[in-house]
Amino acid sequence: MLTLVQLIGFLLLLMAFASRQLLSLSSSSRVNLALNLVGASLLAVDALANRQWAFFALECGWALVALYAIIRSHLKSKSLTTKDCSSATRQGRGICIQPIEANLAVCKVADYTEVDLNSPYVFTGRTDQEASLVCPAEMVPSQTLERSDGWRALRIQGILDFSLIGILAPIATILADRGIGIFAVSTYNTDYVLTKAEDFPAALDALDKSGYTII
Repeated sequence: MLTLVQLIGFLLLLMAFASRQLLSLSSSSRVNLALNLVGASLLAVDALANRQWAFFALECGWALVALYAIIRSHLKSKSLTTKDCSSATRQGRGICIQPIEANLAVCKVADYTEVDLNSPYVFTGRTDQEASLVCPAEMVPSQTLERSDGWRALRIQGILDFSLIGILAPIATILADRGIGIFAVSTYNTDYVLTKAEDFPAALDALDKSGYTII
């Protein structure tokens, strides 16, 4: 009969497996590793209490591997400072990608009178045909004509020199090969690539496997 500890452990490991299969979450992501670490640790404790030595050894090994991967990921991210990424990006090599936490919306608006242009992650674009806005979902103005919600963004870390070419195109190609659509926004310093929230984990995984550094 399953104990409560066993049940929780099994559920956590199942969540880790499901996140990889259904959400395309990378096996090296910290969420996946944390689920494996806690789940395997709980099962190891339960096996120890029931003197199931073979199962205890298996779960201890599983937990230690997950712990090692988390520590290695943490040390790697700490070694990559913003200065390192900025320097590498300016030289067109070793490009770092920074996920942005904000939940964004892409809108067509009547005007910008209700928009706080001093807030982070607010992008405007006006032409002779329309006024567009990208902003956090909670800041969408009332005079919005059309909107598309559920976007996440990643930033090419650093300051891009105007002489650099081919920075955005390879990223777009990698994501297109995975069937991931993008909405790109450029600022004076760098580029931002938006994907739908459900595609965001797969986008980061694709870029990570293509040699980009996710920080």
